[in-house]
Amino acid sequence: MLRLPKKGLPRFEQVQDEDTYLENLAIQRNASAFFEKYDRSEIQELLTTALVSWLSAKEDVRSQVDLPCGIMSQMNNVGFSTAILLTPVDPTALLDYREVHQMIRELAIGIYCLNQIPSISLEANYDQSSSCQLPPAYYDTRIGQILINIDYMLKALWHGIYMPKEKRARFSELWRAIMDIDPDGKPQTNKDIFSEFSSAGLTDITKDPDFNEIYDEDVNEDPTYDPNSPEETAVFMKYAENIMLKLTFSTTQIQQYENVFIFETGYWLTNAIKYNQDYLDICTYQRLQQRLYLQKKIIQKHFEKKKDIRRGIGYLKLICFLIPFLLSLKKKMKVPYLSSLLQPFSDDKVKTERELPPFIYGRDFKCQNFHYKENQYFHVHGGIEFDISTPSIENALEDFQKNLEKIRDCAANTFIEDSGYKEYYSIPVMEFHGKSYYVIYFELETFYQQLYKTQWWGAINEIVNNLRLKRLPLTDAQLHEQFKKKLGFKRAMKCKSIPFGMKSAVERGLSAVFHTFSRKTSSSTINVSDEAGYTIFHHAALHNRVSIICQLCNANFKVNQRRFVTFSQGPTPLHLAAQACSLETTVCLLCSKADYTLSEKRGWMPIHFAAFYDNVCIIIALCRKDPSLLEAEATAENQCTPLLLAATSGALDTIQYLFSIGANWRKTDIKGNNIIHLSVLTFHTEVLKYIIKLNIPELPVWKTLVEMLQCESYKRRMMAVMSLEVICLANDQYWRCILDAGTIPALINLLKSSKIKLQCKTVGLLSNISTHKSAVHALVEAGGIPSLINLLVCDEPEVHSRCAVILYDIAQCENKDVIAKYNGIPSLINLLNLNIENVLVNVMNCIRVLCIGNENNQRAVREHKGLPYLIRFLSSDSDVLKAVSSAAIAEVGRDNKEIQDAIAMEGAIPPLVALFKGKQISVQMKGAMAVESLASHNALIQKAFLEKSLTKYLLKLLKAFQIDVKEQGAVALWALAGQTLKQQKYMAEQIGYSFIINMLLSPSAKMQYVGGEAVIALSKDSRMHQNQICEGNGIAPLVRLLRISTIAEGTLLSVIRAVGSICIGVAHTSNPVSQQLVVDENAFPVLIQLLRNHPSPNIKVEVAFSLACIVLGNDVLQKDLHENEGFEYADVLYLLHSTEKDICLRAGYALTLFAFNNRFQQYLILESGIMTISIFERFLESTVETEKAMAAFQIVVLAKVIRDMDHITLSARGVTILVDSLYSVQTSTIVLTGNLIASLAHSRAGIPEAFTTLGTIQRLCYHLYSGIEEVRAACSSALGYLTYNANAFRILLKECRNKPNQFIRIKNNISRDASINPAFLKEFQMQQTLVGLPSLSLEKNGGPSIIPIFKRGKEHRRKLKPKIQPKDSLTLLPPVTNFMGLFKATKKTKDSHNIFSFSSTITSDITNVSRPRIVCLNQLGKHVQKANPEPAEG
Repeated sequence: MLRLPKKGLPRFEQVQDEDTYLENLAIQRNASAFFEKYDRSEIQELLTTALVSWLSAKEDVRSQVDLPCGIMSQMNNVGFSTAILLTPVDPTALLDYREVHQMIRELAIGIYCLNQIPSISLEANYDQSSSCQLPPAYYDTRIGQILINIDYMLKALWHGIYMPKEKRARFSELWRAIMDIDPDGKPQTNKDIFSEFSSAGLTDITKDPDFNEIYDEDVNEDPTYDPNSPEETAVFMKYAENIMLKLTFSTTQIQQYENVFIFETGYWLTNAIKYNQDYLDICTYQRLQQRLYLQKKIIQKHFEKKKDIRRGIGYLKLICFLIPFLLSLKKKMKVPYLSSLLQPFSDDKVKTERELPPFIYGRDFKCQNFHYKENQYFHVHGGIEFDISTPSIENALEDFQKNLEKIRDCAANTFIEDSGYKEYYSIPVMEFHGKSYYVIYFELETFYQQLYKTQWWGAINEIVNNLRLKRLPLTDAQLHEQFKKKLGFKRAMKCKSIPFGMKSAVERGLSAVFHTFSRKTSSSTINVSDEAGYTIFHHAALHNRVSIICQLCNANFKVNQRRFVTFSQGPTPLHLAAQACSLETTVCLLCSKADYTLSEKRGWMPIHFAAFYDNVCIIIALCRKDPSLLEAEATAENQCTPLLLAATSGALDTIQYLFSIGANWRKTDIKGNNIIHLSVLTFHTEVLKYIIKLNIPELPVWKTLVEMLQCESYKRRMMAVMSLEVICLANDQYWRCILDAGTIPALINLLKSSKIKLQCKTVGLLSNISTHKSAVHALVEAGGIPSLINLLVCDEPEVHSRCAVILYDIAQCENKDVIAKYNGIPSLINLLNLNIENVLVNVMNCIRVLCIGNENNQRAVREHKGLPYLIRFLSSDSDVLKAVSSAAIAEVGRDNKEIQDAIAMEGAIPPLVALFKGKQISVQMKGAMAVESLASHNALIQKAFLEKSLTKYLLKLLKAFQIDVKEQGAVALWALAGQTLKQQKYMAEQIGYSFIINMLLSPSAKMQYVGGEAVIALSKDSRMHQNQICEGNGIAPLVRLLRISTIAEGTLLSVIRAVGSICIGVAHTSNPVSQQLVVDENAFPVLIQLLRNHPSPNIKVEVAFSLACIVLGNDVLQKDLHENEGFEYADVLYLLHSTEKDICLRAGYALTLFAFNNRFQQYLILESGIMTISIFERFLESTVETEKAMAAFQIVVLAKVIRDMDHITLSARGVTILVDSLYSVQTSTIVLTGNLIASLAHSRAGIPEAFTTLGTIQRLCYHLYSGIEEVRAACSSALGYLTYNANAFRILLKECRNKPNQFIRIKNNISRDASINPAFLKEFQMQQTLVGLPSLSLEKNGGPSIIPIFKRGKEHRRKLKPKIQPKDSLTLLPPVTNFMGLFKATKKTKDSHNIFSFSSTITSDITNVSRPRIVCLNQLGKHVQKANPEPAEG
């Protein structure tokens, strides 16, 4: 009933008009609707928080609190009616103006009416769901949605699990029924739990393309730490329930000019561990922190990948400023004019989730941060907070002040043109100083009750006051219901005990429950300490329960109350808040006049806790309160500043922030330790790397580390070495800094220490930098070699392994003899007695490198009995040891026939062959390397390998996919081909045309070379093979290689020779088929270009010779070469005057081929330049018989071209020299002479007669009895061609009649392509048939002597029968040389026998040295047998 006043009815002017009445009614209706979204428990939380908040405006002096620093205490002049905010733009995620206005509206209601600022905390429920604990004012708001979405994505990245918002909202309602959750929160279902979650939409977050491989990246730069080791995982999971990741936002800059505010905000990703020091000691904390740091790095790197997240972060940054800004306006009685804002979102658009369903891991989920049992689901925890303190307001920059009117116009005109509904409302943007800023505008009105009019805040306050009387305090039933909902039935029953219930309410953040309990009990009961000495106040600070702290402050509890056990120097609530990153609590306590200068037992103030526990936002709040705290020293222990404590704990974020605000990094603790010393002593290498990047001359990290290496303290030396070991691996250039700092001599001194762990770490560090030549030189100069060799005799295999690696690196830098001088080789060989694989690998690799190109070291390995060890490892059970020993044997025996024979004598060949019967291709590759080395220029070893059918195994390597395996197989095969043409031809036939052509097409220089050599071997004196190569399209690959400009010179030489060899046959006969095919492949232009332009004279002269082979005896091609290709003999003639004898002689040979049996070409040569006998004289007088014979051949053919001597005289001299050469004792001379005589025997008239006159026939017949097949073949060919001369015909027929076996020898040894007079064959057969041959016993007819000089019987022939039978007979010289190499005097050389040297460097494979990045001290003395070097039984 409406009661009228006694003065009667009101006057008309006092009555509200109808419009005002309707407006008030709408306001009251909206206010009532605002509260309809809450259920009873939420209303109770809302009312309690609004009632007790320290942000509520009270006039009671006793309840006054300090204002937060910054804008709330500085803003004075608020005479403006509009506010304009400028904040930087993120162009990749633009904000929406309507969203901004929505948030301003929600903040106005939350701050002005309900005294609540936004935040979120995800709290665990008893059934493993997670409550989205927002301040109740922000339920069902856009701000609440953004907070939940951002925090959920943070937790999703932390756990690697995600469920889309729509699906998780639906699943949140159903999952308990699906799982059949009992009152204790346990699932009773028999269903596959993960399948249910998966079908509901839960997935591995890496399925999202934006996060596809984020957990595959290794962000751990400390090799000493394995975050996924069982020990670290177990420790982490022990404390995981109370570890949380949270985002903290803080305003970093504010500028003001009149009503324009320019601000910037930042955020930090912080981890908080809600344990006090009784449950979590500092050492364990640092272990957890190290793992969390790696997890944070991944999240920070990928968190803002999605546009929605970047936009959400942008809104949260804006909210971070709006909170203190609106609080400041509230203090100045100003409020946003909500009616001027854009239309709000409907209620169904801003619904917030009250809880989140649990997470669960699938078997194949990639994230390894947490380890739960299979099918175990779990809750998530974390939060987002805003710092309501701000930096001091600065005056706006001049650019902003000058453009004030433009800013105001831009802000005011935003919605004038189009105020209708739009999907997206853009915020105007302006540029200042090259940076874009949003221009956000809203109107203000006065914040007080107006006459006759009800304001929106008045209506809400009225409802709050009415509800408070109805809803508070809670009944016992409501208390039980609240506890049961959050904690489960069993624990809810325990909460009937007030102390237990109050503590549970504090830990869970149940403000209304705590308010009710506090009404039921006395202050003394509330303030009682638990068994650890902590009060409710401490627990509230630790768990960041601001509303409960407000209740305690309102009840006049001591804000500086200490933990008390046996002494009163325990931490205050502010200490615990600083430790646990309770940002809101810290600001609340500071404003409640908590003493931030109090120290606990270690002398730490809250600022020290914040620095040590890496809580940047707490440091910001404390330093804004009192900037002097930045350099505050702890009052006990080492008197550390916050910066020094941060270095002690490795709090990198804190260190970076403290440096940015000017903390004094020169300060030291009481022991003189600065930030570098403390980082080293506590092994925080991330901090050291950061300081290195700062590059502050007064903070010399490298110099400091060297000083620590040189000090007396074992700990300081050890920690310095350990830090250097890690740092040198962090950056590819840090090794140089270590070197330049003079670290090497200090490290060498440490090697002389008696501390085995220090020695281990030192050699570990040295092995990480010894891969660089300059570091090796410094090591040698500092006397490191004898120190390292001395360590080889210690008892620790880890030291052996590392020292061997370093010596391996040193040996690669020309220090092989120095290592040998200090008895390095016997020391290394002694280690081969060990049975530890990584040691054996490194030792054998070191021995291998020491022997590369060093005959003395090769002999030393044999002399010190190292060969049996290496050979024994060929039969090891370990593939690695087999491969490494093979590689070592290859270098020990390379180019040293004496050692090769010794290795064979020790029994290396059978186990080497056995390697190829295994399946490991890498082992076979190294075995092939050993085969190549041992067989090179060693006929006996080649024979031994061939007798064991090694060829078929090596051929399998040619089928491998890897190019390096193919080329090693090819090189090994060619090493087995030996130096005789017969053996090479046999090997080429075994390889086959297909493989040879594939080699020529290969990109490998080695393969191309072997392919070229195989073509030479096959085509040499064999028209059949030449034609088959042509038919198999083998010429095109050869010509293609000629066109490659980058081809290796050795390979190019081989290919050029192959092209020539394929066109020339026995006794300088030609093959018109192959000649024409070579020309058809356009080889002429390529060869002419090489002849004229290639820088190497070797290439030029070989091209000239090949051109001569291509046109030999082919007038059409000779004409084509001269007329169409522009070939001139002058291009070859000038090579005759080369200072190199080989080139000069080879050029003469090329011209000889051009002139051979061709008078016209001789004329062209004569016209092209002057050729005198002096060119050949040095060869004709040479002591090298092959040079002399070749020059003699040339002057005979070129007799009419040489101008200064009669051609008859020249021919006679040449023939005489060749005949005399047949009396040589050198095989190569006889073979060459026989072939040259065969060629001259079918040249011009008179030459065969001259040979016959000089007794050539008899001498050639004598050589038919030689034991060397090449000699017999060459002489047989010469005799065959001489039979076309009548006189020679008669003499040879007589020889064959008197010695019946003579004809058989000629027939058996003559080359298939060589020619013999058919008339001679017919005549001999006729005389054999009709006349008969004399008895073999007639000595007077040339028969055998009674006392035989030579064994010529059947038995001898059987022994001479070669095991290698190529398809056609072999003659002449090794095709690799093509006569050229025979013209040098025989001399011993230390160089490789390979004419074309290829690098023998081992590719990256299983034979690499074992170089672990870090020495694990906890593994010293523990060695597991990894390999059995003894052959397996059976």
